[in-house]
Amino acid sequence: MKYYNYILLMLLGLSQITFSQGISGYVMSTNEKGNMVGLPGANIVWLNTTTGTVTNESGFFTLNRIDDNQQFIVVSYVGYENDTIDTKNNNSLHIMLSPIADLAVVEIEGEAGGRTINTINTINTETLNRKELLKAACCNLSESFETNNTVDAEFSDAITGAKTIKLLGLDGVYSQIMVENMPNVRGLASSYGLTFIPGPWIESIQITKGPGSVVNGYEGITGAINTEIKKPYDIDEEIWLINLFASNSGRYEANVNFKHLFNEKWATAIYTHTSQMQNKLDHNGDTFLDAPLNSTYAIMNKWNYFSDHHHEAQFGVKYVKSDLTGGQMNYNKSLEPSVNNGYGVEVNINRFEAFMKNGFVFDRPNTSIGTIVNFAQHEQNGLFGLNRYNGKEIYASANFIFQSFILNTNHTFKTGASYLYNDFDEVFDSINYLRKESVPGVFVEYQYKPDDKLSLLLGVRGDQHNLYGTFITPRLHIKYNAFKSTTIRASVGKGYRTANVFAENTTLLTSNRSLVITESLLPEQGWNYGITVVQPFKLNYREGTFTLDVYRTDFVNQVVVDIDSDDDSIYIYNLKGDSYSNVAQAEINYELFKRFEIRTAYKYIDAKETFNGELLEVPLTYKHRGLINLSYEWKRAGLLFDATSQFYGKSRLPNLSDNHEAHDLGTTSPAYALFMGQITKQFKKLEIYVGSENIGNYTQHEPILGATNPFGEDFDASVIYAPLMERKFYGGLRLIFN
Repeated sequence: MKYYNYILLMLLGLSQITFSQGISGYVMSTNEKGNMVGLPGANIVWLNTTTGTVTNESGFFTLNRIDDNQQFIVVSYVGYENDTIDTKNNNSLHIMLSPIADLAVVEIEGEAGGRTINTINTINTETLNRKELLKAACCNLSESFETNNTVDAEFSDAITGAKTIKLLGLDGVYSQIMVENMPNVRGLASSYGLTFIPGPWIESIQITKGPGSVVNGYEGITGAINTEIKKPYDIDEEIWLINLFASNSGRYEANVNFKHLFNEKWATAIYTHTSQMQNKLDHNGDTFLDAPLNSTYAIMNKWNYFSDHHHEAQFGVKYVKSDLTGGQMNYNKSLEPSVNNGYGVEVNINRFEAFMKNGFVFDRPNTSIGTIVNFAQHEQNGLFGLNRYNGKEIYASANFIFQSFILNTNHTFKTGASYLYNDFDEVFDSINYLRKESVPGVFVEYQYKPDDKLSLLLGVRGDQHNLYGTFITPRLHIKYNAFKSTTIRASVGKGYRTANVFAENTTLLTSNRSLVITESLLPEQGWNYGITVVQPFKLNYREGTFTLDVYRTDFVNQVVVDIDSDDDSIYIYNLKGDSYSNVAQAEINYELFKRFEIRTAYKYIDAKETFNGELLEVPLTYKHRGLINLSYEWKRAGLLFDATSQFYGKSRLPNLSDNHEAHDLGTTSPAYALFMGQITKQFKKLEIYVGSENIGNYTQHEPILGATNPFGEDFDASVIYAPLMERKFYGGLRLIFN
């Protein structure tokens, strides 16, 4: 493949490193080996005030200026000498702290939790860090939400192993899924892209509920999920990481990460991953594999550069190769597809990604400029029974951002321009579908923050789509600290997206119903409204947090995938009527006793859509969802205990009245519960973990309709509401060198 033209295009672009209004920088120190490392959780406050922030996992921070006269900050970290810094004429800082001389006699108790809800930023965001992700030994992004009630990850069908996520009661295609603030899992990657982001590569995951910033584009109707990859310069916790994973189902994974700090300016990292599933399993005896055979390889190289002149750059490349085979036990992929060879599914993917970012901070307060360019080429060849689906996509985007202030730093703004290019070449059932999208856009975002209590963020962008005309995207966020510790957020915003019918619905190809597109499909557009309340509390001298989210999504237009109207066909058409989703979630986090944390959450979903003139509940969407997560750290023994219970309510099943194989399913799925647990033993350089998923051994009865005659009219593997795999035991180790 000739990638050099695309790489050259990428290298000519610059990119944004995310700079907030005010000053930004890193709080660092040196470890025992003399290497420079970031300090997570360090406090930064303006001198003689209580206004401040804390550093993230890499030691990075951003802080708004109170006024033009304020110039000194105080930096503090447990076990280190405090430092007072003059920020006049310097908005980009690299701060080095020195350890307290008698640190050896100080025992530090307590650590940052695995999940945080940001109460400083205007936009509603929660963060899952490495501590949270390791609770379930997640192997990829789709498996990173097992201890979280906000995001749901579900199998799309009973054959391919593809997963989809849901946010605010709607499919993941209505959320922006990004890697380091760059769109990633979209287009042809929609069905399988979640598995191409390995868990051991992930630094943290930020979940934004409701409309995000207009800076990130016009997509993201229900929110955004952004994954941060481990930083090359953060060598405190690991230089080498070796992660090995195995399960009794025959799944094996291996990861090797390596970081190298050349000097204070240059750092690089190489991340590798392989996942193998070669055991043929058929526990329910329906002649179909419970999980597809799979072989996946991924590698990523990432670079960071820091200059002495307020400049930071990042760039990198990534390659993924994945080969998947599912279907009947007797299917032989070396033979030509035929009825006599059995029913088989094959999905072969080659994907290449590249990106580059640059950010510059000026001497003028709150003023910076940044650009980001990213590129992806995705090739996918697929076989579903006797039908073939092949697709190619070339994706490229660029974003230019300038930020500063008006009059004073209470009034700040971001403005810029963007460009998006998509080239789709898809072939299904011998018909070639071609589409090229070219979308230039401009945006402006204004933030008003008169004090610590009130923050208002107002943004609007305009995009000119070459196929669908003008998109106008307004968004508004308000944060108000009603009381000393109560944070209230409200938001409203609009989003657009163009549907990729085949790429986003390849799992529907595991059905013998015909796909019928009845009309020219228009862009999807919808409004999202939300309110959130975060209330810390203290009970029995221990701290906890109560969070309440209420969101509604209203579609102006939607591409309807109608699996109800006809048992023989799946109709795809533009929305004619109402479509909405109402979601309410309550969550309590509490430290019951020292190092024993409990999280309980309940979510209610009311999602309805108009199918063939009738407003119905969205099929396979439960109304009730619950979660209980227990975590305990036995520090002296170096043991971590984690247990999670997930509860799923009933959901409406699609109307399959004419399908003879579906008569026993009824109209609603049963309610059920899942249980999982994990124990981790920590040594100095080694962690060993064992665990179990689906401890109660609950699986869906008859997940594949018409399994005895996969080429008959009743065959359908897309009606999935519960787990497919039986009880699983797994174990692994993490070997860390620093």
